[in-house]
Amino acid sequence: MYIKLKYLERIILNINNNSNVTVIIFGASGFLGRYIVSILTQDNYCIKVFVRKPDEARHLTLMGKLGQVEIYQGNINDKNSVNKIIYGANNVINLVGILEETTKEKFNSIHVDGASNIAKACAQNKVDSLVHISALALYDGQHSKYAKSKLEAEKTIKKIFKNTIILRPSVIFGREDNFTNKFAKMASISPFIPLINNGLTKFQPVYVKDVAKAVYVVINNNIHIGQTYNLGGVEIINFKEIIDFVLLKIRKKRIYISLSFPLAKLIAIFFSIFPSSPITLDQVRLLEKDNIIPEKGQGFKELGIKPTSIYLQAGEYLNRYISRY
Repeated sequence: MYIKLKYLERIILNINNNSNVTVIIFGASGFLGRYIVSILTQDNYCIKVFVRKPDEARHLTLMGKLGQVEIYQGNINDKNSVNKIIYGANNVINLVGILEETTKEKFNSIHVDGASNIAKACAQNKVDSLVHISALALYDGQHSKYAKSKLEAEKTIKKIFKNTIILRPSVIFGREDNFTNKFAKMASISPFIPLINNGLTKFQPVYVKDVAKAVYVVINNNIHIGQTYNLGGVEIINFKEIIDFVLLKIRKKRIYISLSFPLAKLIAIFFSIFPSSPITLDQVRLLEKDNIIPEKGQGFKELGIKPTSIYLQAGEYLNRYISRY
């Protein structure tokens, strides 16, 4: 009887082994955040979500058990609130990032200053690890303001907090993405699709659940501390091939309009005078570089994850854009 009770006790301990482990996630209200919260709650982690707009993160509280996910309001540029939320945490994840600047949000302020505040708080509070989501294809950072700020953030937080783990995903796809869905919506209403540089820029689209798995893996094993991982999907495909695939799945035929880089930059400059621009000058500059994993470096293989094909996964959710006319 004693042996059976001890065996049962071990099972219970294994089930709840992360119930006292607190993970702070900055910027979890976005696309990737919900998948990371989902996979961590399944393993009984206690999650504290730090966002500027709590109403946009309320859906996360429905994941896991009652009270397992808590929402806190704040700004990563407020050092005191960042330090306060990190106090007592075991692990920290930074998902905060912007793709274009506004009058209130600048690349350096969000990517460098905000990330530095998080890293300093991690060091001060002696957390186990900081997982920082960066981006693939930063190169030397000189081709765009976005790339420069992302690369500077990596270098800065590594100096501040040695237990940092950098994950660099290529463009992320999934049911709620702003990538495949964006072009499916565009093709649903417009007979024309613009292709910058004939759509030759290469990408290595990575499935959102695979990136979430990568976060889960690096949090659960100390051997990943201090490492950088480049996360790319199975296929290396150019932009035109991606659009071809989207059009095939939504059963549409559209006319491609080729734009050279100089012309695309002029168009981006023109649209910059409007409150909402379809593409910015900095985003055009990003397209001048391929967004694929480098020949050397660590990635999914070292994390024990087999990436998912965009052809096998995206076709399912793109079906909703098929119309009868």
